[in-house]
Parts: sequence; structure tokens; C-alpha cells
Amino acid sequence: MKLIRSMMIASVSLLGSAVLAKPVTAVIRLTENVPMAELARQVTDPQSSRYQRYFTPSEIRALSAPNDSQYALVLQQLKAEGLKITGESKTHLWVKVSAEKETFEKTFLTQLQETKQGRFQLMAAVQVPAYLGLIAGVTGLDNSHQRRAFHKFAPHDDSITTAPTKGVTPAQIKSIYGFDAIYASGVNGVGQHIAIATYNDVNINDINTYYKNISLTPTPIVDRVLFNGTPAVDEQSAIETSLDAEFSGMIAPGANIHVFTSAENSDAGETAMFTAILDDNRAKVVNYSWGDCEKNINAAHFAEMKPIFERAVAQGVNLMVASGDSGSASCADDQSVQADWPAANPNVVAVGGSALKITSANVVETAWAGCSYGGGCSGGGISTMWTLPDYQKGIGAAFTMRSYPDVAFNADNMTSGEPVWATNSGKAQWIVIGGTSMSAPQWSGFMTLVASARQAQGKPTLGFLNPIVYSMTSTQKATSFNDITSGSNGAYKAAAGWDAVTGWGSPKASALFNYLVNL
Repeated sequence: MKLIRSMMIASVSLLGSAVLAKPVTAVIRLTENVPMAELARQVTDPQSSRYQRYFTPSEIRALSAPNDSQYALVLQQLKAEGLKITGESKTHLWVKVSAEKETFEKTFLTQLQETKQGRFQLMAAVQVPAYLGLIAGVTGLDNSHQRRAFHKFAPHDDSITTAPTKGVTPAQIKSIYGFDAIYASGVNGVGQHIAIATYNDVNINDINTYYKNISLTPTPIVDRVLFNGTPAVDEQSAIETSLDAEFSGMIAPGANIHVFTSAENSDAGETAMFTAILDDNRAKVVNYSWGDCEKNINAAHFAEMKPIFERAVAQGVNLMVASGDSGSASCADDQSVQADWPAANPNVVAVGGSALKITSANVVETAWAGCSYGGGCSGGGISTMWTLPDYQKGIGAAFTMRSYPDVAFNADNMTSGEPVWATNSGKAQWIVIGGTSMSAPQWSGFMTLVASARQAQGKPTLGFLNPIVYSMTSTQKATSFNDITSGSNGAYKAAAGWDAVTGWGSPKASALFNYLVNL
């Protein structure tokens, strides 16, 4: 992706405006009184009095944050060091700050080195002074690594038309995966909210044009939420954001879609983005189609994001995350076996990729396995950062750490790409596209249909999907999933049951919908 100078900005607020590259920004994480992991456990444990009674940001503040006087003292101490408070989470557990790099170096006994690209590398670990004892961590000072979008182009027709002329159409996708029966029952996602987590600016008009051109009824209501400044324009980022909003809305046309677009593509930007979405607390489904490889994630950001992902579970939010487009080799700079960030986190639903071969007689679905011939392939593998969650115990002796993906959906850009409407090379047009960033938003739409039906029946939010799916019986899985058994992503092969290429497989949407709604 292109690196644009205007991206190299420092946020001045989780909810505010932006300034240029200096001063530097960071996110301060405060010590939790009750850990997010415990809150997440309570809402997912059937034996707990809080089972499926999800926490609000104000409840998290009351249970986990420092008391008001302690919190005020921390802010006063930070200001005394010369740090400007530029954003505060509703939970009082995350604080955004900015200052000149020298101020951070002096306060936290560290060293920052500016790169040729105008970003900063952390040359010495942050040390929190004893008098700032309520601070659990500081992240974002090293903004040298950016997240990248997980989409891939297919050859496309440059002519501007009002209907897609190539690729697998929305009607075909809905028919192939069994969505039609859901819509026939009157469910379309009404009353629900989807958050799109993304970077840089987006053209809302492109998204609305897509809905119009495919005659989507009802039409999703989409808006743009700014939380850490006014984002710069980057065409490739906007294509990613357009497809996330378009495909999630295509599956759940009755939903409200909120595009949370970060002005910073960095560790601090990622932290601020998910904090803003969870503080907002409208969306119980969040789509994230960006990532990196785990080896690029430093210890500070790992520690910062762990409670944020746990917080999502505690609030009943499903984070639907693209598993990556490079198979078992997730790093852009080498071909070694590496896991994807954040798809390998145990508190997200990692969505892998499949390929559809459609003929007049039938549809055959295999793993997305195009890396060997110049395309992409489904991200999947074994984390080196996250321990094996309880819900995955028993998936196989080789999988001793968190392994992913969990589920799959069409992703092949070459054989079964889907058309998006987006601006490319300055021209709004249909683009046939693929990637797990095509898979994740369609799963986001599906989960929104489930949420809408449960709400209509007076049932609570479903909550974290993974423990539910992994605990299904073999018969229930066979009824609810298309088990994908052929194809490889490099180090791993698709096989019967769960595998590190396509997880449990793609949804038999109507059957899985009925199962999840009736729980």
C-alpha cells in the first residue's frame, strides 16, 4: 500500500482532531481492578450469574477502573510531565496523550528514533516510573509498523456500468450459501449495527452507489465516525473500506453500518480504533479486514490489545477478522511460517478463505489455495503469542497454541471474485476482488442477521461465537457447515473437520442461522 505523508499524523483525541507528525502520540493503559479476562469469563460461563448479561462501558468503569480521585491524579501527573491529554476512554482505562518525543523519552526513560518515512522506532523499552504506578503500559510510541489490507484484485472491466458484469454476483452468493430462506422469513438485520474498523478516509457515496446498483432492499444506512482526527485519503485503503461496508450490508441490508476510520495506521491507531468502537457500544458485530504478521507486533502492543479483545467479549461483541491472504507465511518481507495479527487472537473470530467453482450442474468449494500460482491463499496457522483457548482443546495434537481460522467464506480473487463499486485510479467503477477481507464482512453480515432475529424474539445478544461453534456436536456441525477438505495454504492442508486453512468451513447459512437463533 502507498505510504502517504498525510497519514503520518499524531492523533489528538479518540474523538477529536489531528496535528502533524510531531508531537508524538501514545496510549496509556491503566491497571484494571477487575481484569477484562474475568469479565469476559463471566459472560461466557453458563454457571455465572452474568452469563449473556454483557457489560456496558460504564459498568466496566465502575468495576475495573481506578476511582475518580485516583484517575484525576494520574491525569494531573501526566500533565505535569508535559504530556497533553488528547482522549479518554469512557471506561477510564485508556488515555490518549501527545507530546514532543523528548518528553516521552524523559518521562518513560526510553529512546525514539525517527525513520526516513517520518515515523518513529522505539530503541529502548518503556519504563514506567514508580510514582505513576497506576499505569500498566504505554503503547504506540513505535509507529513504524502499519497494518495492511487483506484484499486482492482480479482482472476487471474498466468500463463504468450500473450493474456488475463479471464475478460472482450477490444473488449467486446468497443462493449458494443458503441465505434466501433467511430473507424469506423476514429477517434482514433491521435494528442492528455493524462497525467497520479501518484506516484512512472513505467515499461514502461509493458505498451507497453499490447498494443502489444491486437494487438492495432495504438499503443499509451507512455513516462515517471520526475519533482520532480527520483521516487522509488513500485510494487503496478506501477500496478496502468500501468492500467491507458493501459486503456486510449486502448480506444484512437492514443494518446500520458505522465506518470507524482511523487517521493513524499504527499501533496507537489500532488501539484507539477498537477503544472508540467499544466505547460507542452500538455494534455487536465489528469487521476488521486489516492485519500484520505476529513477529512485527512488539510486547507493548501485545499487552495493550489483550484486554481490548477481552473487553469485546465482555461487551458481547463479535470481532470478525480476516485471516490473511498469504497462507501460512503472513509476513510481507519473508516466506517463513508466521501467524497473522490479530486473526490469531483467541478472542476474535478468524475468517479464512475458500474458492468456488460454479458450473451449470453444481458448485464445488475448496480452500483458497492460489499462493503457488501468483494469487493469494487463506491465512491460517498456529500462533506463537497466544495460548490455546479452552474452546479449541481437542482440535489436534499439533495445535498446542491458539490456531486459526475458525470459519471460512468465498475469497478467491481469480476464480470466484465478487464485484465491488469503488474508486480506482480516480474512477468509480466495478472491481472484481477477492481476499479474506471479502470473506470477513459477509460473515459480519450473517452474524448481524442472527442478532436481528434473536432481538425480535426477545433473546439476549448471542455473544462470542467461537465457544459456541467449537462445542457443537459433529452432527450439528455437519448440518451447519460446508466442511472444506481440499486445498493447502502452504504449511497446512484442508481436511475433514477443523483445519488451519478453512477452520470448520463455510456456513450453511439457513441451518446455522436457525441453530444460533434457537440457542
